[in-house]
Amino acid sequence: MVLLFSFSGGWVGAQEPSSEYSGEPARYVFLFIGDGMGIDHFSVTQVYLNALEEKNVGLKELSFTSFPAAGLVSTFDYGSYITDSSSAITAILTGEKTYSGVLNMLPDKSTPLVSVAEMAKEAGMKVGVVTSVSLDHATPAACYAHQPSRNNFYEIAVEATQSDFDYFGGGGFLQPRGKNNDQRDIFEIFAENGYTVVRNREDFEKLTPQSGKVVAINAVLDEDQTMPYEIDREENDLSLADFTRKGIELLDNPEGFFMLVEGGKIDWAAHANDAATVIRDVLAFGEAIEEAIKFYQQHPEETLIVVTADHETGGLTLGFAATGYSLYPEVLQ
Repeated sequence: MVLLFSFSGGWVGAQEPSSEYSGEPARYVFLFIGDGMGIDHFSVTQVYLNALEEKNVGLKELSFTSFPAAGLVSTFDYGSYITDSSSAITAILTGEKTYSGVLNMLPDKSTPLVSVAEMAKEAGMKVGVVTSVSLDHATPAACYAHQPSRNNFYEIAVEATQSDFDYFGGGGFLQPRGKNNDQRDIFEIFAENGYTVVRNREDFEKLTPQSGKVVAINAVLDEDQTMPYEIDREENDLSLADFTRKGIELLDNPEGFFMLVEGGKIDWAAHANDAATVIRDVLAFGEAIEEAIKFYQQHPEETLIVVTADHETGGLTLGFAATGYSLYPEVLQ
């Protein structure tokens, strides 16, 4: 089964695939989204890792940069050359372009689209959604929600409770009782719909496939209901890799599974032009991918791992004229 690594290249035209896959369909599918992650984001991470160990110029491979298949994708959406996360992930999960800000709807903002995650569930597979940002943020929400605005956070969360997906893990929900704090608590609806909700490491580690449908919220959340940046994570706090590993444990079954895992704060750190934080979150993203690779090694003929980005953020460059194009990775330690 193919392991594919692709990344955004905003001005690259669509190309015909060099070869067509003729094997059996994948039983286990991982889709990793490095939100905002472009070529330079993982390149600077490779430079940084090499600088920690070597004096010579070079790149240290990440878990996903040596996959056997790779490519570029264009990311413009229906109305703009510069996409946002909601229209980009809609295109990835449904194959249809839409306007920025729209989740899983055609440009008319009323016709819903079916995501590949929903297709997987309909086909009898288990489905999981993991993210380092809030579970109602654009990328994870596109697995299950259909909204004219990505900012309809409560409505998005309600759709999560109705999705029948098997595992949600990572961040929380931005408006669990609605924008005006006057709606029914979203976690009550989850419980009513058969979900077990856990909020601490002890309960998280006790989860088994017999736990049924699960919402696992990280015990430590920033005020925007996201997991901390990797650079700020305490040693005993859960990581993106932990949530991915638990997802594999809970979802593994003979009918197969689909799991989306988002490194969501790569994008946020890139918006802030914070290279040191970008590097740590790319590394955390890579560690989550390593969990999928371990699973692939046990099921090589049945597993598909796709690593990509929805778009690139921040205009990150490696060196510039004022420094004579020299790099100083040691300052990022």
